[in-house]
Amino acid sequence: MDKHRNFMYNKIQIIADAGENIMTERVNKENLAEYEEFIKKHPKGLFQHSSKWAKVKSNWKWEAIMIKDENGEIKGSAAALIRFVPVIKYSLFYICRGFVADENDFETFDALFEGMKQLAKEYKAYCIKIDPEIVVENKAYKQHLIEKGFIELNPGCLDFENVQPRFVYCFDYNGLNEDELMLTFKPDYRNRIRKAPKKGVEVKIMGAEALDDFVRIMHETGERDGFSTRPKEYFEKILNCMGEDARLYMAYYEGKAIAGTIAIKWGKNVMKYQYGASSNAHRNVYPNYALQWAMMKWGLECGCAVYDFGGISGDCQNPENPHYGLWRFKHGFGGYMKEFIGEFDYVINKPVYKMYNLAMELKKKL
Repeated sequence: MDKHRNFMYNKIQIIADAGENIMTERVNKENLAEYEEFIKKHPKGLFQHSSKWAKVKSNWKWEAIMIKDENGEIKGSAAALIRFVPVIKYSLFYICRGFVADENDFETFDALFEGMKQLAKEYKAYCIKIDPEIVVENKAYKQHLIEKGFIELNPGCLDFENVQPRFVYCFDYNGLNEDELMLTFKPDYRNRIRKAPKKGVEVKIMGAEALDDFVRIMHETGERDGFSTRPKEYFEKILNCMGEDARLYMAYYEGKAIAGTIAIKWGKNVMKYQYGASSNAHRNVYPNYALQWAMMKWGLECGCAVYDFGGISGDCQNPENPHYGLWRFKHGFGGYMKEFIGEFDYVINKPVYKMYNLAMELKKKL
């Protein structure tokens, strides 16, 4: 194993002097717990920044850095998923959902970016891709990315052109209790949540033993809604690697699994509805409403600030949009739509970047 390139074996390595009294540390076995604690407490920290999630994405390599002030306090961090391109021996650096730092602290942004560029050089990266969870109203952040040399991908996109959704639907818990939370839902949603158990629906928190049912229902959902699905091993990794931060919820009716969801929480920041599957049968007993309520209550119990329903189309309120039904279902629980600034590439090697993009376009056509 290449110990120099595996973060679990690296000793602390100073990468860059990013400015007066600011230093950049590479995350390794010795300081990993400190890093994980920081991203779990910081408002911008997400499970996608964690080394746990990197183990789920095991076909990618993971590296991370931290910025500390003169007192040794962490000011920000950045994590990259690294994918090597076969044959040409170059790599893609993907900073999923951006840096963990105050979004208006551009000094820390610059220090993290310089550290990432140094790591990218080590891995012969042809591109650094980033899709920050920064709302579109923060025009200064987007402008800073462009000033640093990033180029915007798919400007004005309304659907799912980017790696991560540009538009998400969510609601803020705002300190509500269970009864107050229920009152934010549409009346018919409250009725369906209450009716589901009366009709015989039972929601259970399950382990890997229920994944065969979940994957079977997921395939059924994919065929119905026209999307590709993942193998059982992927969901097994989520449960194993994320541990207590992930739950598989299954809905049963007359002893048979008819729907399921996977939720991932991260500290007190976000409860994320990550995956959902529902059978074509027995939809009239409202299993999907019961599952959403179970996940929302878990977020409430954990003291999470936000419940994230996941991606939607930016044009989802248009009845002609094929994703209109998805928005309508989520909208019934209250909440609001959030738009992020989008996806950006920092091109390091232009010939390789162009060649790779052409190859991807050809692959899509084939």
